[in-house]
Amino acid sequence: MRKRIFWLVGLMLLLSYSVAWGQAQQAPTVGEERKEEQQKKELATRVSEVERGGALLPYGRLVIEPSFEYDHISGTSTSISGFTIFQAILIGKVQTETLKRDIFIPAMTVRAGLKDAELYVRIPYFFRTDNLTFPVSGGATTTLAQQMFSNNHIGDITSYIYYHAIREGQWKPWVPDAVVRFGVNFPTGQDPYSINRRFIPELGALLPVQFPTGTGHWGVVIGSTFVKTVDPAVIFLNVAWFENFSRNVGTAGSPPVNFGVIKLGNTFEYSVGVILSLQERLSMSFALDQRITGGTTQNGVNLPGSSLNAITFNIGATYVIPPRMAVDFVVGIGLSRDAPDASILV
Repeated sequence: MRKRIFWLVGLMLLLSYSVAWGQAQQAPTVGEERKEEQQKKELATRVSEVERGGALLPYGRLVIEPSFEYDHISGTSTSISGFTIFQAILIGKVQTETLKRDIFIPAMTVRAGLKDAELYVRIPYFFRTDNLTFPVSGGATTTLAQQMFSNNHIGDITSYIYYHAIREGQWKPWVPDAVVRFGVNFPTGQDPYSINRRFIPELGALLPVQFPTGTGHWGVVIGSTFVKTVDPAVIFLNVAWFENFSRNVGTAGSPPVNFGVIKLGNTFEYSVGVILSLQERLSMSFALDQRITGGTTQNGVNLPGSSLNAITFNIGATYVIPPRMAVDFVVGIGLSRDAPDASILV
């Protein structure tokens, strides 16, 4: 009887030990599942970070990204040849009563993940339409005329190399992620010098019947993006410097114009914002972007009215469609005269 009791107690202890050991073996699996759930929750946020330059693609990953952008600009007493949002400055000004400009920009972007780096190439194409309403030259003040011009051409191709220089919390808990980038702007678009112009009798002036879709100048970009996680949000700061090289244009266009040596103004840009994770597939972002461009010079002489200060407030959303797709949607609201009134990017 005593032996049976000892056997029974021993068997119960053995079973208890087996159950405890099995639970211990399962504990890491539960932890891994929770970790995977957290990673899934952060997926949409990370995709949004990649779109805004604050995170890099994994090594060996290739992303092909078609996009479509729409910009609308309108105003009164606007110089139609003194400003474009592409940093392409035309010589001379034409004052108009009203201007409505619509710009459609389909583009193809290719991203390739390297070791602690990423290669980025963007190829845009521009469709642009200007609708002008202006008082007839020499006519009564109430006599208005209307002209519409449209054109399309490939834009400037841009290429960047991103490098993950500092990882969040690398030295101290407050240290953010830091991604630096270097880029080149290739003057593949229609430059603002060789475009055709036509005399408009009602206005008594020459107007461009083609539009620039690029700067016409080589340029380089140096910038950095800083990202700090504050669960469930991500705060980011993006700063960049655009350096445009001078060019001896000489005589160009139809009718021909002697432009001489043109140096576009350099640009300083920053954007600061926050990305909020709403669920594993959906995130929202809010950002303030300011782009300050210095004046353009012609033969060393500054051109009046060629400097720009464009301020935009962007509201975006990113939705992940498993297993390999994501949709990014951004609406921009112009806060300064030099910024587009409204823009939409998909």
